[in-house]
Amino acid sequence: MEETFKHIIAEHNGILYKIARSYASEKVDFDDLYQEMLIQLWNSFARFQGKAKISTWIYRVALNTALTFTKKKKRKPPTTEVNAWMLEQADDGVAQLDLEKKQQQKIDLLYQSINELPKDERALILLHLEGKSYEESADIMGITTNYVGVKIMRIKKRLYKLLSEKGYGRI
Repeated sequence: MEETFKHIIAEHNGILYKIARSYASEKVDFDDLYQEMLIQLWNSFARFQGKAKISTWIYRVALNTALTFTKKKKRKPPTTEVNAWMLEQADDGVAQLDLEKKQQQKIDLLYQSINELPKDERALILLHLEGKSYEESADIMGITTNYVGVKIMRIKKRLYKLLSEKGYGRI
């Protein structure tokens, strides 16, 4: 059972990474949230019945864990801004090509903007960025397929506005 779990996590690690990065503003929080998601997945693994796709189950557990994590985190005052961690990540002392650096800045700016969205919108746009269909997203989020389409369109407009305000065109 342990080997199967390790294989599933290795195969779907990107889901956990994206969710943790979107819901944790500091590296230490990212690490804590990622670990908590793994614990919750392990604890619920024996109860997974295979009625849904494995990725759908992972999304549900990880998103619920992230939402609970952010509720707990709100009780504690933040110690640093999102920008500090992202700049740390971008400037890790390793020389990057100019093109790669600009690409990383765009990605960081996107995640920073996603982090400013309400929790449910964050979850939905992450599913969309992951390439999930509207049907899969609706199943994971517990909403209708049509509502997924409407929400995605609204979220894209909001992200465009946030990115414009942050100087996306100047990167």
